[in-house]
Amino acid sequence: MSNGHSAEAIEVTSDYDFSDDLRGPDWREAQEPLEHEQWHKIQQRDEKEMDKDQLSINLKRPFDPKDVKSRSGGKGKTFHYIDARHVMKRLDDVFGIANWQTKYTETPSGRVLCELSVRINNEWITKSDGAGDTDFEGAKGAISDALKRSAVLLGIGAYLYNDSAFRNGQPAIWATPEGYDKIIASRSNAED
Repeated sequence: MSNGHSAEAIEVTSDYDFSDDLRGPDWREAQEPLEHEQWHKIQQRDEKEMDKDQLSINLKRPFDPKDVKSRSGGKGKTFHYIDARHVMKRLDDVFGIANWQTKYTETPSGRVLCELSVRINNEWITKSDGAGDTDFEGAKGAISDALKRSAVLLGIGAYLYNDSAFRNGQPAIWATPEGYDKIIASRSNAED
């Protein structure tokens, strides 16, 4: 392939569980089997009915400004972005670890496509988007960017594309978790 990685490599990468590498070599030995009651609690959480309005609010909630990075773009523009690990944590927090998954494929032109699937009320919903290799991290950057672009289709980090979210490096009040929470609370109080 022209970009130095194959669809097979991407498939292997997407199926590999990096979490064991991050936990260290003694992790498996330190774990005790979950009691039946603990598994039952996890299953109940996964099966509970999700309120779609609250789900949307949780997905769209801005990230802590310290987690938002910026880079210069063309025509003097500044682009704001988050790391893919923040997207993954948001997915874990909102859906639980068993209720979202990704599948990566590579197009003949070398673009990486991410199919991000989330389970809402026992129905799987998939959003897809893609990205090409990045100058900074090549194929790894394409995989991360494809995930982030797919997540935006669910509302995660979508505010980062709004030109008014940041001025002179400072976030607008609505582009902070605290400001967003206040706005949502005031709307909720107005509806009551």
